Amino acid sequence: MKQCTKNKMTLNIGPQHPSTHGVLRITTELEGEKILKCTPHPGYLHRGLEKAAENRLFAQYLPMVDRIDYLAGFFYSQAYLSATEELLEIELPLKAQYTRVLTMELNRISSHLLWLGCYMTDLGAQGPIFFAFSLRNEILNIFEKITGARMMHNYYTFGGVKDVIKNDILAEIQQYIENFPKKFKILENLINENPIFLDRTKDLGVLNTQNALIYSITGPNLRASGSNLDFRKEKPYLIYDKLEFSIPTAFEGDCYSRYKVRIDEIKISLGLINQCIDWLLANQNGEINLDIRPLTVKPKAGTAVSYTESARGLVMCRLVTDGSDKPQRVKWRTPSFYVVQVLEKLIPGNDLADLMAIFGSLDVVIPEVDR
Repeated sequence: MKQCTKNKMTLNIGPQHPSTHGVLRITTELEGEKILKCTPHPGYLHRGLEKAAENRLFAQYLPMVDRIDYLAGFFYSQAYLSATEELLEIELPLKAQYTRVLTMELNRISSHLLWLGCYMTDLGAQGPIFFAFSLRNEILNIFEKITGARMMHNYYTFGGVKDVIKNDILAEIQQYIENFPKKFKILENLINENPIFLDRTKDLGVLNTQNALIYSITGPNLRASGSNLDFRKEKPYLIYDKLEFSIPTAFEGDCYSRYKVRIDEIKISLGLINQCIDWLLANQNGEINLDIRPLTVKPKAGTAVSYTESARGLVMCRLVTDGSDKPQRVKWRTPSFYVVQVLEKLIPGNDLADLMAIFGSLDVVIPEVDR
């Protein structure tokens, strides 16, 4: 046995591995159970979503952007439309802005709930996923009533949203928000003081602020490393500057801090949703879109860059147009692309059993990596 531990071995993990949450291949160089080197190999899910924009009308490309992050598609619709609307030189009706923020914050909660349930499963806990998915399923039911789809909604349109959220649905969302804390507390109690969970997450996969910024990490992963950068505050869009909310931050930079920041973000989103509902109920009249015919959209020639704080971090859409009815160039900046690269920094020195505990805490969605 002593002789075996001196021998190095290369182990291939994925691309068909349930805990990589998609088709990601990771090669590790091991000495016994200790990881000496970790190399991610993306590219197994590449669909050419940037190139696809160049031979499609603006409206034809719009339904495709939801697929870049299939768990939080509203943020990508907002990023693409924001860049397009800048070149169209239009300003959204206030009611449409509140509606977009409401649905995006619900989407943030649903995304974090799915991450939480799957992460607990990665660590070997079987119970929490049922609580997390039950809470998420209620949000998907609401999305289905608003947009007609549980995922890939295609609800936003040029100049607003496609349909008003009816009062009975707003009341259902309010009821969900009121009942959420009590239900969520049961889930937290299963996790927060669990000694196995604490042993497997505290002081593990530590990402300090300096390395996080070097690797261009954003979102909850950056805020768990001591930086409170959030583009809803840093570069406000829609009506975020009219809403009151704080930015959850932790300083340890370990797996537990990333968990804690996302839990706190869920609670912050509940408050944002409540503020949006109050405004929408108090302002029943008003336009929800500018009645632009999507198939006739022709922004002026130029370049626009949008900033959107998604569930995983900063999403940027750089749109280049030549005045025609098709984009000349679309370039996406996606948070998971940078998170995968930091694995080579975080993983070496840890045991093989801790690889998925670290990787899972980063909340990577593979279509964001490959696009």
